Amino acid sequence: MRVVPVDAATYAEVRDLLARHPHVFDNIALAALPGAYTDDATLGGAPLAQLANGLPFGRVMFPHHTTDIAVHRVDDDTLRVWAKYFVLRGDGTAGSGDYQDTVVRTPRGWRIAERDASRGNRPDDDPDGPSTRTLTAATWIPSAD
Repeated sequence: MRVVPVDAATYAEVRDLLARHPHVFDNIALAALPGAYTDDATLGGAPLAQLANGLPFGRVMFPHHTTDIAVHRVDDDTLRVWAKYFVLRGDGTAGSGDYQDTVVRTPRGWRIAERDASRGNRPDDDPDGPSTRTLTAATWIPSAD
C-alpha cells in the first residue's frame, strides 16, 4: 500500500470538514448537513438523509471528537480519509472507533460522499456493548490488484 499525500492546504480543508461532523450530529443540526456532506452521501452504505431523519431528537448525543486524520489522494477530485474518533459518555467513560471516508471535490468545496464507521475493539462489559474493529488499512486503500 502506498499513500499518496495531499498538500497542506487540502489537508487543512479536510481537517475542517471532518470537524463539522460532530457539530452536526452532537447538536442535531441537520440543516448543516450540506456543509459537510454531498446531497447523496451514504453512511455505512445507507443514504445519510434517510438515517438523519431517524435521529432521536431530544436525546442527548455524546460529544464526538475526531483525531488522527490520514489523507490519501485517489485523484484530483477524490480523497480517502481515515480518522479516529472518541466519545465521552454521560457516565464519564469513553469509547472510540474509526471513520473511513470518501471525500469529493464539489462546487461548495470538499464534502464527504461516503462514510463508514467502526467502533473500536470493546469488551463485553462496555457500557455500549462489545464490538470488534472492522476498518483496516485494506478498507482504507484497497489494493489495485
